[in-house]
Amino acid sequence: MILNLQNVAMLFFFVTVLRIEPLLAGTIITASKLYDTFTDPIMGRISDATKSRWGRRRPYLFGGGIACGLSMFLIFAVPEMSETATTIYVTAMLLVMATAYTVFNVPYLAMPAEMVEGYHDRSVMMSYRVFFISIGSFFAQSVAPILLGFLEDYLGMSQRTAYAWMGAIAGLMITTAMVSSFYGTRKAPMTYEVKSKMSLRQQAELLIGNRPFLLYMLLKLTGLFGLAATLAAKFFFIKFVMEQSLAIAGIFGVAFLVGQLGSLPLWVRLSKLKGKKAILIYSSIAQMAFSASWLLSGPDESMFVYGLRGFLLGIGGCGTLLGTQAMLPDVMEYDYRRTGLRREGMYAGLASFIEKLAFALSAVIIGGFLTYMGFNEDLGVGEQSASALFAIMVCQALLPLAMYASKLVILAFYDLDEEKLKSAGRVEGAAEDPAKA
Repeated sequence: MILNLQNVAMLFFFVTVLRIEPLLAGTIITASKLYDTFTDPIMGRISDATKSRWGRRRPYLFGGGIACGLSMFLIFAVPEMSETATTIYVTAMLLVMATAYTVFNVPYLAMPAEMVEGYHDRSVMMSYRVFFISIGSFFAQSVAPILLGFLEDYLGMSQRTAYAWMGAIAGLMITTAMVSSFYGTRKAPMTYEVKSKMSLRQQAELLIGNRPFLLYMLLKLTGLFGLAATLAAKFFFIKFVMEQSLAIAGIFGVAFLVGQLGSLPLWVRLSKLKGKKAILIYSSIAQMAFSASWLLSGPDESMFVYGLRGFLLGIGGCGTLLGTQAMLPDVMEYDYRRTGLRREGMYAGLASFIEKLAFALSAVIIGGFLTYMGFNEDLGVGEQSASALFAIMVCQALLPLAMYASKLVILAFYDLDEEKLKSAGRVEGAAEDPAKA
């Protein structure tokens, strides 16, 4: 929810409600995410070294969960201020949100590698995560715009008030979900930090030598950049290209959710038969075809076709999400087998950084592209230039298509499968894991 709501609604909110110029709005969002260049790796090291009766990771799920929910409310509850004061306020709140999300997300991403060891068992565990990701994404991408439409059109609230209420409701749901993960993992298996005699330089060389992880980072960067582009363009596309109410996002969201959840068992089964790389290849090809179909959309498109596209994109998106999610614990385990070091937090920090970098780059690139192509935040439906509408279409269709094609190229070099993971040996002199000693 927190990831999707930021990227679906934030740029649109800054530009059309707060009247911040698109390039400046994108730059502010990008700056807040590049700030995580420093905080994510630091948080990874902190969680690796933490000692508590709740384990290395879980304390941060509780504190980060409360802070994330509060910051979600504050980012959309913007008081009436001057343009300069508004810019300063949203920048400060973005930094607060970025810090809170880092505190929660980095330890959270590190935990799966500690909880489950089997290669296919990780895919099964991640399928549960994909299930709940689908639910959270549905609320962010579909229920949120329906809620905004209800608050504005039926209750007569101003846009600012409606977004503040949306932020409050979303913040409460986010905190509830995140704090529940703290209580729900109280009996989960834990590992402990392994002290190493290696220098930091030697450890860095081993990290760079983890080829599957480097390729995983490229896969994550390209995939998330494509997703970020289409999410950031979503509201613009509905309003200015399709010339429809934002509430129709609910039709797409329901169809997308049905496609995701309905296909999830099939993708899990295919992962067991063909491996995680295979499902990423199949799903990326599907996503290329379905993303290209946006080029045929417009004001005259029927809601049936709009919903059908959502259903098909949900099927492809589920395979992409499951494959990528299940790969991260594998590359963490591969590092442990090669080095004997428990560095899940460090790897989670780098993965989280790539996630935010993708959305950071997309925000400034898309904001700048819209400005360059002549998008005017003061013009309404039917008043934007042809070049501005084309820019929205590029972000919605062509950029994601190019990113999925790039993933296919990267996947040609990825070779970490179950056999290679099992055969990975320990480096000479590697430390032992006290939990298994």
